[in-house]
Amino acid sequence: MPRTRQARSVETRARLLSAAAAIIAEHGIERASVDAIAERAERTSGSLYGQFGSKDGLLVELLDQSKDVVAESMLVDIEAATSLDERLAALWRNFADPPPAARDWVQFEHEMWVWANRLGNEAAKDRLATRYRDEFATLGAALDEWVDEGLIAPPGPTDLVATVVVGTLLGLEMAYRLDPTAIDERTVVSALRGILRACDRGDDEAVAVPDRFASAMGEI
Repeated sequence: MPRTRQARSVETRARLLSAAAAIIAEHGIERASVDAIAERAERTSGSLYGQFGSKDGLLVELLDQSKDVVAESMLVDIEAATSLDERLAALWRNFADPPPAARDWVQFEHEMWVWANRLGNEAAKDRLATRYRDEFATLGAALDEWVDEGLIAPPGPTDLVATVVVGTLLGLEMAYRLDPTAIDERTVVSALRGILRACDRGDDEAVAVPDRFASAMGEI
């Protein structure tokens, strides 16, 4: 039975994303041209534009795919936590050692930021900046729930503090990737507690975990 147009479109989309991921892993974003991606996927450049609108659109979707995997893993880990420190440790572990299906997520994140800031990539930069502003605000709203639980007393607006938290984790991950002995989990957790101004509570006191926090972290 011949495949439907929708099935062919789904396959084309998957092939283009897979091809882009492979080329970026081998050569970086700069050499992942539309033509190179289309050729690797055995599709036309027109099909890429039809699916994603632009190379920028494809890259953002590729990044989001990995983040969905990380968000799910993070949510499971945070739900299992019974203290603030365990939650913060779960955040760090998912940055430093993402699930196998998203192993290159943070490296790709770094490459995207560098690429978007190159001269001539202003449209990509604006697109990413808008996207991140919205997502930091979402994470800020999730941190508000932690405030309501009495877990933290942030030093400023939670959407801005959310930016500091994620920036800190990304920077620490870079150091860890170069030298795993450069940082340890206990120090990371202590640093995050300081940023968030953790409010100490009994270690044996389990608190409800706001699902939105893990979901927001996965979107950053």
